[in-house]
Amino acid sequence: RPVPAAGDGPGRGHRPTVRRPSASLDINRVIAALCCKLPRPGVSILSSRPFKVSDGVTSGKWPEPLPAVFSLVGNTPMLPIELPTPAGRRVRLHVKLEGANPSGSVKDRAAVTMILGRIEAGALRPGDTLLDASSGNMACALAMFGHALGVGVTVVCNDTLTADKRRFIGHFGGRLVDNDFGPFTFDGNRKCRAMLEMPGGDKYCFLDQLHNWDNPRAHESGTGAEILRDLPGLRLIVGSLGSGGTMAGVSRAVSSVRPDVLLAAVCSASGSRFPGVGAFDDGDYVSPFLAEARRTDAFHFTVRTTGDEVMRQLAVLSGHGMFCGPQTGAVTWAALGLADDLGLDDGIVVISGDAGWKNWNYLDQVAALEIR
Repeated sequence: RPVPAAGDGPGRGHRPTVRRPSASLDINRVIAALCCKLPRPGVSILSSRPFKVSDGVTSGKWPEPLPAVFSLVGNTPMLPIELPTPAGRRVRLHVKLEGANPSGSVKDRAAVTMILGRIEAGALRPGDTLLDASSGNMACALAMFGHALGVGVTVVCNDTLTADKRRFIGHFGGRLVDNDFGPFTFDGNRKCRAMLEMPGGDKYCFLDQLHNWDNPRAHESGTGAEILRDLPGLRLIVGSLGSGGTMAGVSRAVSSVRPDVLLAAVCSASGSRFPGVGAFDDGDYVSPFLAEARRTDAFHFTVRTTGDEVMRQLAVLSGHGMFCGPQTGAVTWAALGLADDLGLDDGIVVISGDAGWKNWNYLDQVAALEIR
């Protein structure tokens, strides 16, 4: 597939070349076959895992039933909302509200899937301590689910971690370790590896979200499959890149069933940085999942966003009563621009990564900018 230059998106009038399904492939039957494997809305996709969740039956790998909060992950709602595009048209977006997950972000999916994977492999046992590096949302998820599971949680974070996230992590008994190895999450990942080599390091179960393939698998079996189920008229999916797990997994789920659907990946422009929106031009780490997605041309478009664009779009969303962070502003802005370039007015999904309460430092800036 020809892919537009990174960050530029398609030019006006440009139509990307898209692989079309062969005549012998009945897309509706394939989607039906996939969706029949999904639980009904409101039932967690994780129920398909070989573990029992608070039904009085143990997993065989864990001595007690898993906490009920695990079952709340996934099957997040999609909110249809009409917004103006840069060209002045009104289009309908379907916002996948990942902030509705228990700890308030899309990272709950990868956190729970990685934890269950470690249990299944026998690598996480009672008395162990979960360990990982995070810029914030994964740390919150691990603190919540680890506490519910009854294991310790240690997370390596930068000093940019917001006060609200610190309070959340502390509420669930998580231990915060300052990342003194460098400014990026990958530096925190190196710090985790060093901690494994220290005395007492054998108590840790290192989840390693940047290299653990259960991260994208959570979105291949969950996020992507749910989008296919909930929006039959799907044309375009827009999400952001951090570790790359969300969009890599969504791409796998969608491309195998709906190769006509376009995917756009959003990152921060150089000099701009937002939670959940990687600034790869400024040195953010490229994970193995993201490297593979690039190698296989998994994304039709890569769009870079700047601070002004993100904050103005966040103000528009707040004016419509949406309580979300700057990551949602970034993917919404990118989606509206692509809608103009592609001539779309519906069938567009944007993946909103987290809830507003985690982003007050940004939301406090938008009150004067609210535009409908």
